[in-house]
Amino acid sequence: QTDASEAEAEEEVTSPFEIPTYASTASEESKLEFNLSTVDKVLDEIRPYLISDGGNVSVHSVNEETRSVYLVLEGACGSCASSTVTMQLGIERVLKENFDNIGEVAQVELEMLEGGEGGDPDELTMEAVMKEVNRIAPAITAMGGNMEVLSVDPVGVVEVRFRGANKVQQGVELALLDVKYVKHVKFVN
Repeated sequence: QTDASEAEAEEEVTSPFEIPTYASTASEESKLEFNLSTVDKVLDEIRPYLISDGGNVSVHSVNEETRSVYLVLEGACGSCASSTVTMQLGIERVLKENFDNIGEVAQVELEMLEGGEGGDPDELTMEAVMKEVNRIAPAITAMGGNMEVLSVDPVGVVEVRFRGANKVQQGVELALLDVKYVKHVKFVN
């Protein structure tokens, strides 16, 4: 009977919306401190699921006074018809499980973010690509992937060596295409 129970436990499938939270082993009184860093860390729990579907999420800002979180849904998540459900049933739920009295959890549209920042480079840079790579690297690693940026052409071509599942590779491509001035991601062996 013990062997059958162990086999059933091994076959159990976990939904991305039922993942364990940082606070799951802690009491209600020891919930995480609410700030941009901890919100981003909590979102690391669900990023592998979003990236495997060709999307991702980043924290645009948090308002510590109102305890509101403003997020950018990226890649396929930004244009997906299910993005509202993802926000409410996935992301918002995970945040509420980890933080007391959370305020609004809202999506910030990329169009609202562009154009207002001065000093942006007028061509693609390795620094811009590496900023995105470093942001998604923990999720890629968690899904068994490995990547290395080989070159960045200022006209918009990023050359990448990637090893891992095809769905993760697609997520990497979409995340890199969200970087300003990236026009093409070339995967090489």
